Amino acid sequence: MQLIHCKEKKGQKHMTKREFNKVMKKIAEREGINPVEVEREIQKAIDAGFYSTEIKAKIEWAKIPCKGERPNPNEFISYMSKEVKETVK
Repeated sequence: MQLIHCKEKKGQKHMTKREFNKVMKKIAEREGINPVEVEREIQKAIDAGFYSTEIKAKIEWAKIPCKGERPNPNEFISYMSKEVKETVK
């Protein structure tokens, strides 16, 4: 299976660590778990999706800018937030 790696894009803005922690805390309170567990579950979902064998999925994952092989929760949420904002304009 060939992986499509994401690429860091210049000018891509991610949430600050403080903003990210605030989001994780809010989700954790709603779900009744701690913020670390929220982040861990998001990363597990990213990992599972990233290794999809579907070509369309690979193309979409390649659009998400990240510093590593695959996006971390901050990179993923920042990208998806931007996409949603642009969609509802």
